[in-house]
Amino acid sequence: MTNVNTAGTGLDLPDADEILAALRAGYRSIDEGYGFYPGFDGWLTSLGYQRRDDIPCTCPDRGYRGHLPECRFVR
Repeated sequence: MTNVNTAGTGLDLPDADEILAALRAGYRSIDEGYGFYPGFDGWLTSLGYQRRDDIPCTCPDRGYRGHLPECRFVR
């Protein structure tokens, strides 16, 4: 997936399968009593991604409708 915000920067975004797996991990985390983001963020982190607040939004619509959970997760 090419994103205009990361094109040419050498930053890698999670693909659709990785995001779906992270969503499932987030919901499992809720079931275990922790909350969504510890599971979601932990899954992407385990794949080598990290959330970077020093880069622009990586959402496909640049955050127009709000930010997605995977916003700014890059590798």
